[in-house]
Amino acid sequence: MPLKRLKEFVEKSNLIYLTEKDIETIGRRYRAKPEEFVETLYPYDGRFVKIRDSGRSIVLDLPVMKSRVDRACVFYQSRKDCEIYSLRPNACRLFPFRVEEETTEAGDILLRIGYNPTCPGIGRGRIADKDRLKRLVAEQFLSRAQSVASEIQEMRAKGLVCGDAEIFRTLPGRRRQASSGHPG
Repeated sequence: MPLKRLKEFVEKSNLIYLTEKDIETIGRRYRAKPEEFVETLYPYDGRFVKIRDSGRSIVLDLPVMKSRVDRACVFYQSRKDCEIYSLRPNACRLFPFRVEEETTEAGDILLRIGYNPTCPGIGRGRIADKDRLKRLVAEQFLSRAQSVASEIQEMRAKGLVCGDAEIFRTLPGRRRQASSGHPG
């Protein structure tokens, strides 16, 4: 995806990031296999980390909820009906707010709470509880970071990762063949 289109992609996309717990809970409750509702760039195998280039590249392939052709979530049935509402992931609980990540030149990740400008409810209803939003963002990010860190540690212990490996992150919604070369 061209970088100049990234903002448009994020604004129009259904980027409902999923944690391991989200995937397990939804799958168990709805008797659904992850491939029915989980989207990743590489075929989803229950892991968030892929190793490429003989261990020189670590690819973070973070799972998101699959979307239908109209970009709606696969569990969203009608104007006000979500099949998994009681189990909805933190990303859904945040809507119309979303986590926007920015990586500094020093490699730090800054999290900001942005919003989806296409939401028709913006400016209506109760004022959002800022502390609740921050807590949901922190929970979502921490869960994902812990999953990624444990997978990388496990792979390092097995000797699958080079000491100078570079880390790449995929953009959800664009599938790539598992055998392809450089991360996307």
